[in-house]
Amino acid sequence: MERTYTFDELLGSLRRRWKRAAIVAGVVFALAALVISRLPNQYSARALVMVEPLHPHPDLVTPVLAPLEDRVKSVRAQVYARGTLSVIVDELKLYPRERAKGGMDGAVEALRNDMEVRPEGDTAFAITVKSKEPAQAADIANRIAELFIEGNLQVRAGQVARTRDTISAKLAEMRAQLATGEQKIAEFKNGQKGALPELLESMMRERDQLSKQIEQESGFMSDAQRRLDLIGTLPYGKDTEVGRLEDEEGGVKARYAAAAAQLKADHPDVQQLQREAADVHARLQAARSHAAANTLEQTRIGKAVDRSRKNIDTLNRRIATLDAKMALVPGNAAKLSELGSQTDVLKAKVQQLVSKKAEAELAYDLERKDATSEFRVLESAAMPTLPGSPNRPQFLLLAFLAALGLGIAAAAASEMSDRTLRSEAEAGAAVALPILASIPRILETRASGAVLALPPAR
Repeated sequence: MERTYTFDELLGSLRRRWKRAAIVAGVVFALAALVISRLPNQYSARALVMVEPLHPHPDLVTPVLAPLEDRVKSVRAQVYARGTLSVIVDELKLYPRERAKGGMDGAVEALRNDMEVRPEGDTAFAITVKSKEPAQAADIANRIAELFIEGNLQVRAGQVARTRDTISAKLAEMRAQLATGEQKIAEFKNGQKGALPELLESMMRERDQLSKQIEQESGFMSDAQRRLDLIGTLPYGKDTEVGRLEDEEGGVKARYAAAAAQLKADHPDVQQLQREAADVHARLQAARSHAAANTLEQTRIGKAVDRSRKNIDTLNRRIATLDAKMALVPGNAAKLSELGSQTDVLKAKVQQLVSKKAEAELAYDLERKDATSEFRVLESAAMPTLPGSPNRPQFLLLAFLAALGLGIAAAAASEMSDRTLRSEAEAGAAVALPILASIPRILETRASGAVLALPPAR
């Protein structure tokens, strides 16, 4: 049957076996103190690096790099880079044992374990290095800060230069595309010279003028036709004035010939007929002259009418040509609008890239001139005078508590292994029989020799 102990019994066993507990605790504490005293000192050195923000206001110069505050958050990866740490290991001859076993990777890993990078605010970070030698800890921390600044400046300068070159290359590409688009527009306009939207108004005005000219020619032709109708078509005939005068002259001449044959020349009838014949002949000559003039006028008017018809045909053909060209204007306008929209987009992109290139050039100049002032060591690592670890008072306190616990555990283990019966209850539990009598403990005092009877020990 497993034995259980009350709290009082445990205190009693501790009082009985305190020497054993003290010895175990003392030995353990002594060994721990010896180990703690032989632990090597670790010195910590701390360097603080400040990252200044971009000097020009972002409203004046658009930054081409990420904000510095964001990059400070990822500075740990840059500081822990193998390239940086391997340079420090080579320069300061660090970790010869680790390097002999694991090569440069082993030495770099050991240095990583002995250093810590922690942000300090939004624009700074601290580099803490632990080493057994105080001077070496300060040298490592300061050298890491220097190499980080040098490497970061090179990276920043390369980023700015690449950004500038990338924008320049893209700008040249966009300008070439813009030139191609403008050339397409020029070729299209050259192929559609007479049917362009900007010529529509002038073509409409020209068509109105041509229509007015056709109306004028048509009016002239109507007037000419009326004049031709008045003149007549037969220059000589019985129904015309010339024909009547010829008939009249023939009759007068016949009467004159008859009178002259019968009468003398000075006869009044003969002279009267002679005068009538002369008058009719004069009127006949005048009528013939007038008829000849009408014939010429008729010919001239006919030619003018023919010219008017030809002019009207020419004007109608010109109007048909204009109508055909004006019919093409809507399609050409849509095509030009499409090409113009593409070139407008390219022009806007080119303008944006020109602005970006100017900003990149300015950022490049600023980076080249002021880059060294954007990173500075705000606080150099000083050689520590006191070790940062181990914390011996803390370790001794923990060793004391551990030794005390082990001593108490040793006393408890000794008590549990002791089978001595110290009370009536323990005896009854052990023999499983009723207890008939018990002998109390008897102590004799040295002063009077009296004997004291004590109850049985519990």
